[in-house]
Amino acid sequence: MIAGGALRIVHLITRLERGGSSDCTLLQAIAAARRGHRVTVVTGPSALESGLVAQARSTAGLDLVVLPDLIRPMRLWSDLRALRAIVRLLRDQACDILHTHTSKAGALGRLASFFRRPGAVLHQPHGHLFYGYYGGPGSRCVVLAERVLARLADAQIALTRRGAEEHLRRGIGRPDGFHVVRSGIDLRPWRRPARDREACRAALGIEAATFAIGTLCRLEPIKGVEDLLEAFIRIAPDHALLRLVVAGDGPLRQRLLDRAARSGRSDRIVIDGQWRPPRRVLPALDLFVLASHNEGMSRALVEAMAAGLAIVATDVGGVGEVLEEGRCGILVPPRDPEALAAAIARLSSDPDRRAALGAAARARALAFGAGRMGRQVIRLYREVLA
Repeated sequence: MIAGGALRIVHLITRLERGGSSDCTLLQAIAAARRGHRVTVVTGPSALESGLVAQARSTAGLDLVVLPDLIRPMRLWSDLRALRAIVRLLRDQACDILHTHTSKAGALGRLASFFRRPGAVLHQPHGHLFYGYYGGPGSRCVVLAERVLARLADAQIALTRRGAEEHLRRGIGRPDGFHVVRSGIDLRPWRRPARDREACRAALGIEAATFAIGTLCRLEPIKGVEDLLEAFIRIAPDHALLRLVVAGDGPLRQRLLDRAARSGRSDRIVIDGQWRPPRRVLPALDLFVLASHNEGMSRALVEAMAAGLAIVATDVGGVGEVLEEGRCGILVPPRDPEALAAAIARLSSDPDRRAALGAAARARALAFGAGRMGRQVIRLYREVLA
């Protein structure tokens, strides 16, 4: 590899399903391939592929490789087979950059680099598992493992400064080893989001005169969607025109439907139960709510900002940094339905405040473009190699 020339890059991620880490990885890979670099994305099987997979497959200079044993759950023999396959791939590819994504693929990729060292190894956690996923013993094991694995990477990419600080506070990595690269989104679908409002509302069954609050996420505990439902139930009696939209699917769907039925407000609650592109959901809303217990940065949050929505979000991970500590949205504590309810009620009755927050959020979203992310990542590759 000649300085300034084309790089040979391998991205490693457990799966390319719909979600922020998958889309971020694919956008980075596509951007590098379009700049003339040779890119391979190595992944495990995916049940519901990201919408960007088809675009990646059609991009010249970009190859997708599926390893059947590269799976998200911990399985000793599958993990050993996946490790062997990654070592073999690194031997055959002779890459300049190994860029690992998320915890499981990051662990296997960094271990593989111990046996077959590429030009440089970068790890991008896309958040962390330090709280909200496991109990105390499990979380401590994750921290210990990451302390060891961090020594096998030349650099780590954090989505926000707070994300880097959360690692460093736990003794993971070194200060000069972390680099902040914000997760980017394609801003083009958000040039005129208001024009799709009526069609999106009709598709979701939202009446024109109602005030729609909502979220877009996987329906699982870490996303705090039960907190959002409880907050809505608390304020619904005093706000007759308020409607709740929960777009997404996951293991909590039936529990959410049952709670909505018991509340007596199910006629005012839409729990969609299917995946829809953000551009088919966000224009229908008047207020976006992120109730997560843990987030690296949240791409759905950035998409809501690009749509010009006022936002209520829990102050976890890098969310406060994305919202400029409240300048672009209201921050509330996690796991606190009462605080969520108060913030939603306050904004639902204050159109001027909503408009100001929405305008600030839309302007802030420009800092999270996919093009900017792609350029920063390639620049970082070259700095690390140098």
